[in-house]
Amino acid sequence: MELESMKYKFIFVFSTIFLSMILLGCQQNSTDNPKKPYNSEEAIKNGDIVDVHGKISNLDKFKQFIKNVNDGVKDKVRITLYTKEGDPIFYNLDYNGKKIKYTFDDSQDSYGGAGMAGIENATCTNIESTNSENGVEYHLRKCSPDVVNTFILRVPE
Repeated sequence: MELESMKYKFIFVFSTIFLSMILLGCQQNSTDNPKKPYNSEEAIKNGDIVDVHGKISNLDKFKQFIKNVNDGVKDKVRITLYTKEGDPIFYNLDYNGKKIKYTFDDSQDSYGGAGMAGIENATCTNIESTNSENGVEYHLRKCSPDVVNTFILRVPE
C-alpha cells in the first residue's frame, strides 16, 4: 500500500514538473517573437506618407499639408521613412493652425542611434522648401528644441 502511494506521488510530482516546463517553454516562445513589423504596404494603406529609399507614396497628402500650413488650416500627417534594413522611422507633424508639433520616433529602428533610439518632440513655427539638384527639400524651421538635422523630406522631381 505504501509503495502504491509513493508511485502516485512520483507520478504527480513528475507530471507537475513536466507541465510546468511545457508552460514555461510556451511563455518564453511567445515573448521571443517581436511584434509584427510595420511594413510599407501597411503604412501606405493607413495613409502615411511613405519614403522607401527615395520612392515616395501618398505625396498628395504631404502637398495638402503644406498648403494647409500656408493657409493656417489645422492638419496632421505622418511620414514613415524606411531604412535600408527595412525598419520604419516616423516623423509626425501636427499643425494646430499656428505651430507644428513635431515628433521624431526611431524606436523601431534596430540600428538607429547606437542604442539611443527613441522619441523626440519639438515645436516649430514653419516648414520651408528649398530647391536642390535632386528635387525639393522640406525642412522645419524655428524649432524649440532645435531639430535641424532630424527632419528633411526630399521629394524628387
